[in-house]
Amino acid sequence: MHTRPVVATIAGSDSGGGAGLQADLKTFTALGVFGTTIITSLTAQNTKTVTKVLEIPPDFIEAQFDAVCQDLRPSHAKTGMLASGKIIELVLRKIKEYQIKLVLDPVMVAKSGSLLITEDISEQIRKAMREAIISTPNRYEAEIIANTKINSQDDVIKTAREIYSKYGNVVVKGFNGVDYAIIDGEEIELKGDYIGTKNTHGSGDVFSASITAYLALGYKLRDAVIRAKRFTSLTIKYGLDLGGGYGPVDPFAPVESIVKREEGRNELENLLWFLESNLNITLKLINDTSKVNVAYMTNYNDVLSLAGGLIKYLEKIKIDGPILNNVSNEITKIMRETSSEKIGILLPLTDKILDAAEKGKIKLSKSGINGDAILRDNMVLVVGKDKDDLIRKLKEVVLG
Repeated sequence: MHTRPVVATIAGSDSGGGAGLQADLKTFTALGVFGTTIITSLTAQNTKTVTKVLEIPPDFIEAQFDAVCQDLRPSHAKTGMLASGKIIELVLRKIKEYQIKLVLDPVMVAKSGSLLITEDISEQIRKAMREAIISTPNRYEAEIIANTKINSQDDVIKTAREIYSKYGNVVVKGFNGVDYAIIDGEEIELKGDYIGTKNTHGSGDVFSASITAYLALGYKLRDAVIRAKRFTSLTIKYGLDLGGGYGPVDPFAPVESIVKREEGRNELENLLWFLESNLNITLKLINDTSKVNVAYMTNYNDVLSLAGGLIKYLEKIKIDGPILNNVSNEITKIMRETSSEKIGILLPLTDKILDAAEKGKIKLSKSGINGDAILRDNMVLVVGKDKDDLIRKLKEVVLG
């Protein structure tokens, strides 16, 4: 019988699908845990604005808690928007009742600095932080919690230390993709690439949801936080340009990047099978001195290639090494200069290739833009949109 760890999101609904419980559920699914929902508020919103908010009555929030916890029994939960002090008090009571481990995202202020709440819930948030495994305030929320101002990364570190001393484990989201965590006394700088994009809607939800998921999967808190940072950075890097405002991050991107790598691996294996099975073509493309290689670039800028390459060996070819991801070699470097998902083979520049170019069978290019083959010194990278397209071009080079 198949099962998965069960977790819960205690949060508001984002009708635009980019943040709130929708972002949490997408994250849970992407990381392989089963997500349940305890909805605290409903919003009418899109990428541009929130037009209306409806707070769920506390008795209905409690009914959701009981329905979910008495049957599905989530081991961990995370919070999102808790719009009032009475809702926070209810959540803390139910978390204790059902012995659920809590990741607290103290949602009060947007990344822009705009206040998201209509009443002062800071004292109830501080109380909740003491009950949680860890809390994940952005720097504006950390300012409210610690009653201080944060103007630099040094301020982020000082504030994280103050919050930890009073309220326990914390990650304060800092400047330029660098966050600061203190977990069981250990201070950890969480570095991620700074990504200049406006499409960051939901990133805070994804971070706290991914910590929750990794904990439910059995990771220690320190490892869960580090993994969550890496996961969230990828969702921001490949955020979606949807709507006319601030687009959402993409929790599917880390999963799809793996799928795309496997698709590329399969394409290369089929290409290598063709090269081995059609020596009448392959041996006319290579010579005794040059090492040939094949590569596939995904739309996530991953490049798969042979660890070594392939060489002519007597009247056959010999494949050197397995297919690996992002190996530091010449074909990886050249493939990255192209602008889209492609499969390619790096060959010596021979008369057959020059003849094919003169006859218009392939188009040579130094940049790889709108061309079939990229020239580099005495080598040429022949590319195709897929394996069949590349094979067609190789046949045209050899057979005319």
